[in-house]
Amino acid sequence: MIALHGFGDRARMFAVLEPALTARYTFVAIDWPFHGQTVWPSHRFEKADLLAIIDLILKKEGKTRFNLMGFSFGGRLAQAMLPDLIQQVDKLYLLSPDGIETKGMTMAVRTPIVVRKFLYKILEKPNWFLKILSFGRKIGVVPGMINHFLAVNLSRPDRFQRTFGCWLSLDSFYLRRRNIKALLKRSQLPTAIYYGAQDEMIRFKTLQKMTEGLPNVQLYVLQEGHRLIGENLANRLSTD
Repeated sequence: MIALHGFGDRARMFAVLEPALTARYTFVAIDWPFHGQTVWPSHRFEKADLLAIIDLILKKEGKTRFNLMGFSFGGRLAQAMLPDLIQQVDKLYLLSPDGIETKGMTMAVRTPIVVRKFLYKILEKPNWFLKILSFGRKIGVVPGMINHFLAVNLSRPDRFQRTFGCWLSLDSFYLRRRNIKALLKRSQLPTAIYYGAQDEMIRFKTLQKMTEGLPNVQLYVLQEGHRLIGENLANRLSTD
């Protein structure tokens, strides 16, 4: 099983799941570009880069087939790569998956790449922008969640590079829900989706609509928030 963490996370977040999975799988979690211990020389990454990394892992382990797991933004990455990997994947695990409908992501996805590149250049010293954001928050024109996210992720050079590295890479991982649903229906790939009942980021109704009419897709609801990776999920996975 190859696991992809979420934005701002590290591979070690999956450690709590290992006891439930290592009895059945060789479990490999990676720090993807701009995260953890991975050193990435470019200012962006593409789907082909992650596909090459997965290919290297399979060759190293002497495997040709595998299970794929993605949490949050890692769920977006997993779904985007699925058309290229469908012949090799035995089962797909999506945990609080981005890419189906995540609050706040529509604007990020639709912002033209030329605008993203322009902002990348002018925000390398972001203090002036953060002051504007703070003022906008005070007068009620900037949502608190967006203000907090940008304030945290633009305030340090490593976080700035991580944020823009992912934003500039989004086009390579663009998803259409109907295409993913059609692929899951056509392939009949066994898929398990885990959702936290207290999740404030993922729209559950869209998730239900996405999985409707797909007998090969199981949707599980846990009593957690968006970050549902923990002992409860581990217990569920051990019986899945």
